[in-house]
Amino acid sequence: MDVFMVVIDTLIVLLYITLIAFITPFTMKFLKRRNYDIFIQLLPISSIVFVSSVVIAMGLGGFQEMLFFKITSIISVILLGFLLFLTLAMRVLWKDKYDMLVERILSFREKNERSFSLK
Repeated sequence: MDVFMVVIDTLIVLLYITLIAFITPFTMKFLKRRNYDIFIQLLPISSIVFVSSVVIAMGLGGFQEMLFFKITSIISVILLGFLLFLTLAMRVLWKDKYDMLVERILSFREKNERSFSLK
């Protein structure tokens, strides 16, 4: 019976990861079309990951059952707090530093995309 539970738990984790992997690009493209920066695009993703990991963990018997959802919820809550700080506090208090950080991230992304192109 333990092998059966390991297989079921593994399938649940794999389905969860594929669900997040399918939702993330569509959400980020939708928010990018509305001219939001990268940090605001990541806010709904991290909140979806946090809420869904807590819901799945509670549905499977709490956080004692699966270590994966416990770690996922802790990491996503830390990421959510960090993103909220960046988008709210830094955007209001240090607008020029926030803009410079966003420009750096965008230039780094563009440079990496060019280096990995097949042309």
